[in-house]
Amino acid sequence: MNIQKSFINFFFILFSATFYANVTILNGLTHIYNIEVGSIINGEIILKNTSSEKEERVIIYLKDFYQLCDEKTNYLDVGESKYSLGKWVTFNTTEKVLLPNERFVISYQLKIPETLNLEGKKQGSFWSMIMVEVEDPISEEEKRGVKINSKIRYGIQLVTNIGQKIDPEIEFNDVKLIKLDDKRYQVKVKLQNKGRFMVKPSLILELLDENGESVLKTEAQFKKVYPNGCKDFIIELTNVPSGMYEGVLVADYGGDIYGINLTVDITDN
Repeated sequence: MNIQKSFINFFFILFSATFYANVTILNGLTHIYNIEVGSIINGEIILKNTSSEKEERVIIYLKDFYQLCDEKTNYLDVGESKYSLGKWVTFNTTEKVLLPNERFVISYQLKIPETLNLEGKKQGSFWSMIMVEVEDPISEEEKRGVKINSKIRYGIQLVTNIGQKIDPEIEFNDVKLIKLDDKRYQVKVKLQNKGRFMVKPSLILELLDENGESVLKTEAQFKKVYPNGCKDFIIELTNVPSGMYEGVLVADYGGDIYGINLTVDITDN
């Protein structure tokens, strides 16, 4: 099986979903702003201690991060990334003890300078992450006589798109067909953003038979792809009859549409 292609044109965000978190974020893990230089933006992160009995201590701090095409997310001190937003972020507290059932608002302010000059450009995306760490253990599991203390660490991504948006250059870095079993395949796509703005593309794949009739049209949910970074997308192919298919794979983010032609070989071999 193979794919031949020809071109047409966090740390962790949440440490573990398996542990029950007494402290929850009520208003989302991504905050995106489309602004101009000189802007001042006030935002908030809403926390709640859902325990009716236990106090929870949280620590708040900033990190830079970037995602390369080697599938790793790298975390840095604020200012180490050339796309750092953190140097322009302040917030109202770095530590808070939440009483049982208490709701608390972390207020933050983004103060963008009047002038920017990043590699000769005056617009683009800048981003950082506000980390909210529940410092005290929130659960203990005993397994084979060993107690494991767990803690939750949330990452809230702050993203600013500064200046007039220009269509980014998106590249299909790699496309592979993976056979799971006789009836299930996956198309694994590595998409690279070579532009200056963060994009949120969804991928759409359509397969055509030898008569040009559509036999499948399916989609992979959108993901954020930061400048100079990559993201992997998985498109599921289920119960597609054995054969050779021509296909079109499209990345759609609401601007220009990027795509490639594919020849998809699904055979017994």
